[in-house]
Amino acid sequence: MPIDDAERKRRSALLAAHYRAENDNDLGRIMATFAETSEMIYNRQSFPDQGSISQAHAYMGFSAEGAFRGLRTIPDHEHFTAEEIVIEGRVCGTHVGEFQGFPPTGREVELPFVAFYRFDAAGKLTSERVVMNLGSLAHAPAGGQR
Repeated sequence: MPIDDAERKRRSALLAAHYRAENDNDLGRIMATFAETSEMIYNRQSFPDQGSISQAHAYMGFSAEGAFRGLRTIPDHEHFTAEEIVIEGRVCGTHVGEFQGFPPTGREVELPFVAFYRFDAAGKLTSERVVMNLGSLAHAPAGGQR
């Protein structure tokens, strides 16, 4: 069933609040955007509860610690399905710690992603599914240094 303009605007505003919290690297505000019963799936890894979702965001660097510093989520394109808002975007930051088996490079990286978000009637995220391309973490900069 198609969605109306009011629902598109609602989802866009809810997601914008989530991204503002991520871009402020404020883990408490990020977690406040999630419903009590929610799930995040990141590159096929399931994070089925608030505790594991929080740990995953912290591990990446959406807090004072993590594999990346100065993380920014940049939505490039927004699409809608009957139940979800779909984003084509990029996460950018400086790779300062181990991430998913990739040792720190000290480089600014851009990680493209496609993400599917589902919100409940109260405006909380019930599902965040992200597919992120980590290829730039494996490529050495010019001069062959890693």
